[in-house]
Amino acid sequence: MTVTYAMLLAADPARWIDSAVAWRRLSRALDEHHDELAHRLHRQEQVWHGGTAAVAARESGAALVRRLATAPPALLEVDQLLWRHADRIRLLQRRLAEALAATRGTAVRVSADGHVSVVVPDIARGGPPGAPGGQGSVPAGLVGWAGAAPGGVAQPVPFGVPVPGASDVALAVRVSAEIDAVVREARASDEDTARRLTALAKAAAQAWSGTPVPLPAIGAPADVARWWAGLTEAERAWLVAMRPEELGRLDGVPAAVRDRVNRELLDRELDRLRDAAAAHPPVPGAQERLTALTGLAARLDQADPRAYLLRLDPSGDGRLVVAFGDPDRSDHVATYVPGVGTSLDGFAVEVDRAAALQARAAALAPDATTATVMWLGYDPPDGLDAASDRAALAARGDLSSFQAGLVAAHQGGPAHLSLIGHSYGSLTVGVTERDGTVAADEIVALGSPGMGVGSAAELARPGHVWASTAPNDIVLNAPSKGELALNALGGPAFMFAGSTVDAVVRGNADLWHGVDPSSEQFGARVFPSSRGADPFHAHGLYFDEHSPALQHLAEIVTGEHGTANGPVP
Repeated sequence: MTVTYAMLLAADPARWIDSAVAWRRLSRALDEHHDELAHRLHRQEQVWHGGTAAVAARESGAALVRRLATAPPALLEVDQLLWRHADRIRLLQRRLAEALAATRGTAVRVSADGHVSVVVPDIARGGPPGAPGGQGSVPAGLVGWAGAAPGGVAQPVPFGVPVPGASDVALAVRVSAEIDAVVREARASDEDTARRLTALAKAAAQAWSGTPVPLPAIGAPADVARWWAGLTEAERAWLVAMRPEELGRLDGVPAAVRDRVNRELLDRELDRLRDAAAAHPPVPGAQERLTALTGLAARLDQADPRAYLLRLDPSGDGRLVVAFGDPDRSDHVATYVPGVGTSLDGFAVEVDRAAALQARAAALAPDATTATVMWLGYDPPDGLDAASDRAALAARGDLSSFQAGLVAAHQGGPAHLSLIGHSYGSLTVGVTERDGTVAADEIVALGSPGMGVGSAAELARPGHVWASTAPNDIVLNAPSKGELALNALGGPAFMFAGSTVDAVVRGNADLWHGVDPSSEQFGARVFPSSRGADPFHAHGLYFDEHSPALQHLAEIVTGEHGTANGPVP
């Protein structure tokens, strides 16, 4: 059935989202059945072995386990497709609402089927226009100047009937064109979603079988994107089912694909951790990691916006990359890099910060799409290790690759990219940006101990560098390396004297990792943040819903800025 104006107007995107959630639950249930079957078959092999029947049972059971293993990612793709279509329809409905709102109080009318017209004012009854007599309406054929249905040609006004204003005519043309465009886009989304769902149904009939294919040699994300685009659907299905570990960390692979395979890896890791925590004695740290990743699974299942798991590496302190909204299809994409002490055992606050920014940005720019990413693709230092820039320097390649992957995998026109670093994360962003190789339109430092540079001019896009530090943020108490040298030479009194001179001459701008990005001498565009109850509290307030910093961040991410101080590009 072809989508019409009336159908689009009456559509309820929440129904697609509910359906998407149901498919995701089915995927999880099927994965659990797969695990249970594999466990039972393993036990069977221990007690029944030897003989033709045992061999046949083992082979048929193994084949069924393989078939079940390929199904959950495909069902997750149904979830993604339905969610994507719902998001698109919501945006198109908003455009329709704005077009209709523009006609209020004007002579432009839009009928229930999307027909646009301009109504001519009634003329006096009983004579030609302008003749005296009682007020009334002209006969039906003379009542109005009709614009055609969307995409049509305007009809001339009968001689003597008052002509509508030029502004009404222009508005009618714009509204008709917008309705035309919106309906076309809705049809395209509907047809594309139907086509992809049909392809999945056909794949299901073949048990989602695929053709083995080698992974690409190490290359740039743009090369990876071209490699993926050149694969057949069967080859992609095989990679998703058989090589999720490698596929899930390849920058340049579509976000939807990485989400499917990384959720599968998350399920596997949860199974492993349950066994490790239940062992006698329990594996050290297994319960803490299990609690954290169980929370992650629950967070990924929360609705609106849909979350995408772009990377999961449970080794060591772990790596985790989570997006809210699809970065491959969003107009604006912000990557948030957290700081000291963040790990796979303690990421919940950082994920919530990215989600808070996405919600504020979406509310600020409802006619655009915005995705935010929490990028824990490096190993932030703990405690006193934050005095070293080794972790930040080590992260440069991975952060640059991730940003390049956002560019390579993006569909449609280029996205507006923001790169936000908090605390030590701002140093990571700074040392990556100063090389001029990272893809970012806006650079933001929050509560920064320094970005590894002396001024914004040392970064690749100095006019697009932003900074905010709360007035009582603990980071402002960090001494510079020069102050510590004075302390070593002459004791605290010398360091205090150095700090005092620094405050008078340079606004106390020297911090441990360079000049304070929020100082005047650094040259960034500065925006305000809330004062905290104490210095430690202030350091974590930048994403608080009541902090002015969150609103400014949303304005920067969506390109709606213009209120911050500092040099303008």
